Amino acid sequence: MKTKLYIVLLIIAVATAGCRLIDDDLSVCGTNYLIHYEMRLVTEVQMTIDEKLSSDIEKPIADSLKRWSDPYFSGHAHDLDMSFYSLDGTDELKHHKNDIINATQKSYTLYIPRQDYQHLAVVNIQENEELALSGGTTSASMHIIQRTGDTIPSHETAVYTARKEMLMAQTDEQSFEVKLYMASSAVAMVLTNRTTAVPQFQRMVVGGTASGFAVKDSVFTFDTHSFIRAERVTDDCYAALTLPSRDSIYISGAPTRHARKAAAKLWEVRAYTKLPDGKITETMLSLPYPLRAGTMEIIKVEIQDDGSVTVIGNPEVGATVKLDWKDGNEHEIDL
Repeated sequence: MKTKLYIVLLIIAVATAGCRLIDDDLSVCGTNYLIHYEMRLVTEVQMTIDEKLSSDIEKPIADSLKRWSDPYFSGHAHDLDMSFYSLDGTDELKHHKNDIINATQKSYTLYIPRQDYQHLAVVNIQENEELALSGGTTSASMHIIQRTGDTIPSHETAVYTARKEMLMAQTDEQSFEVKLYMASSAVAMVLTNRTTAVPQFQRMVVGGTASGFAVKDSVFTFDTHSFIRAERVTDDCYAALTLPSRDSIYISGAPTRHARKAAAKLWEVRAYTKLPDGKITETMLSLPYPLRAGTMEIIKVEIQDDGSVTVIGNPEVGATVKLDWKDGNEHEIDL
């Protein structure tokens, strides 16, 4: 499924350094190029929610989760960062523009020298306090980096990126289509079959996700580790916006099913509940399949009397429970 962000960018590529841009006949010194930006989504998140939360009892949670996710997966753009780098081997930044769009469509004119470019674009980075652009003097140095910390909040915006070679030096009247792909992911935990508020659900965090993204190479990086703290959507639903997990990892042989699950862990979700006596139970869920960019993973769970969390309908997810959880607690039960 694709959501289109229509940004019609008219580029006037100036052919000669001596050509003035004011009161000049641009037909003799430059050529017009059109760039169409299109935001593309990997999956239809609304459909994912409907499929995973299909019962009448789950409908209120599904509706709330749709409202939570809509600002991230609707294809709306607040800001657009555009960089144009030389393709002559120097990788030098030739032109940069950052524009506040705050819409689903935008058009404007940009004047740049007429030559071949490596173009990089990033959408929705400006108001995200957990992510920032780093580098950028060369295309190879441009990275999206996540701020460090043991636990950080859910990301404020879903980030989209694009890379495109634009060969303008020897061509006239050419248009370019730039596809912006989401670099963010979402995770939601839904508490099902709740008949009482005891044990009390405290919080959920997501771990094992990327700490950065190399825009030119379109590669996620894992230089640091932080847990992403989920937001409360309803009393029975918590969700977080993160970067994706690794796609795969080398796994050596393991003798038991539980050991294989632990070895195969690509990312994790930790849930914390509070018992009436004040004790905390931690459940660490190990997920052996990737959390991919542009998708939402919905995990349905039940809370047991001891505070542990049991996943419903997904036997591939491993779980490790710590009763009376404290820092350094070694009381673990493998499920």
